[in-house]
Amino acid sequence: MRKLMFTIAAVAALALPAAASAHGHWWHHEHGLFAKLSGTGTSFSSNSATASGSIVSGNMLSTGTFNASLTTDWSTAETKNTEHGTLSCAPSTVALTLTDSASSANTATSTVTGKTCSFTKTDGTVVRGFFGKGSVNGAGTLGTLAGLERLFLMENADGTVHGAAFAGFGAVLGAQFTSREHTAEHQDGNCAGH
Repeated sequence: MRKLMFTIAAVAALALPAAASAHGHWWHHEHGLFAKLSGTGTSFSSNSATASGSIVSGNMLSTGTFNASLTTDWSTAETKNTEHGTLSCAPSTVALTLTDSASSANTATSTVTGKTCSFTKTDGTVVRGFFGKGSVNGAGTLGTLAGLERLFLMENADGTVHGAAFAGFGAVLGAQFTSREHTAEHQDGNCAGH
């Protein structure tokens, strides 16, 4: 009898985490912001550039706007030539503000440092992107948001910009951001290894 009760208790203990996961319990541990961005910008090939547009989807900010100010020290750029084109990368900083469409008091601001890369493909097509990390400060309904922020912004030759920001912590949200970031780095001449 004692053995049977021990077996039942062990099965119940194993079943609880599975049941909690099945009902989305683990989502309660996602304390991060993930926002997809889309807009336009001035050329990232300049020492100073800007980008602005819309938050097209996300979890804490599903709609709103973004404004980014990019500073790049192109005088210290490192360049390498590959069979696919020429890649140049330089240290950069972005000041980013995300604003909720429901209320301008709900904001997330950050300063993100990293690099801007310009990839000129062998066919002449140019893709530029910023990749970096920093810290975020939230206000209003985002007041609890704090900690590490990761950001990438991609600029096409026509000036259109898209990217994503991830702040705070959360395994699922972080994985979504990382997947998109890796795709962007690949499009930008595999700049992660530069």
